[in-house]
Amino acid sequence: MRTLLVIEDGTEYAEFAQLFLGKAFHILRAHTNQETLAMLGSHPVDRLLVDLRFDRTPESALVGEVAATAEKLFAGDQARALRHLRDQQGVMILAEIRRAGFRQPAVFIHDFPPRRWENLRRMYGPIQSVPSFDAQALLSALEIEEPPC
Repeated sequence: MRTLLVIEDGTEYAEFAQLFLGKAFHILRAHTNQETLAMLGSHPVDRLLVDLRFDRTPESALVGEVAATAEKLFAGDQARALRHLRDQQGVMILAEIRRAGFRQPAVFIHDFPPRRWENLRRMYGPIQSVPSFDAQALLSALEIEEPPC
């Protein structure tokens, strides 16, 4: 059985995956970049399911520095910088995963605008996106056929 690593700040993605994808995958989960890299280094993982927004993660566990992001992108506005880091945390974690040499295909549940989507695919390689929590669409994006009932 293949292994799916769910990367999220809560439990919703993992619960969905266990319920609807559990016949096709052994489900693991990680909540931060640090946990993700540790999991990838210690377990064979075939696919990644990545949450985009990390609203519940403590600031200290986010990838990226609020102050530096504020200065670079938001004219010093730290509240906007923190919101940006939380809103883009899944992509930032994927960047760290790729930087560490892991190339597993990744899936986001998000409807990215076409230009953003092409940029993400160019930068991070094998990724897919589905616009909603649809088990059949996720199985297809993960390139796995649903097992017989």
